[in-house]
Amino acid sequence: MDKTPPVQFLFRKPKYPVIVDIDGVVVCGRSAITLAKRLPKLINLQEKSYNAIDSNGEGWSFYSDKWVLSPLCTKKRWTKLEIIRLYNNRKNKTSNHDTYSAKSLSSKRLDRVLIDIFELLNKT
Repeated sequence: MDKTPPVQFLFRKPKYPVIVDIDGVVVCGRSAITLAKRLPKLINLQEKSYNAIDSNGEGWSFYSDKWVLSPLCTKKRWTKLEIIRLYNNRKNKTSNHDTYSAKSLSSKRLDRVLIDIFELLNKT
């Protein structure tokens, strides 16, 4: 039986939920356990670092060779528009894929955008 390795943390834990971008395929996890269950399903998971975003909009890196989430990354803050574009342009869209509107971003809070996108990703 193939056991899924647990997701480890470097320095501190992210504020969940976490969204990880694996070369255009976007996955999410409400906890380290759900994230660890969804990541092995990706066949193109190479041994390198991938961008991740926690619920504060803080940038993280996911190192697939060690299964580690680290706050040490090149992109520390994500904007609402970048997060929406990441979701709308992902490769793992379903046929009835809902796009997230990028209109009137000034009236939307970052945490609300992240929660909405997480819920949409969680449906797939």
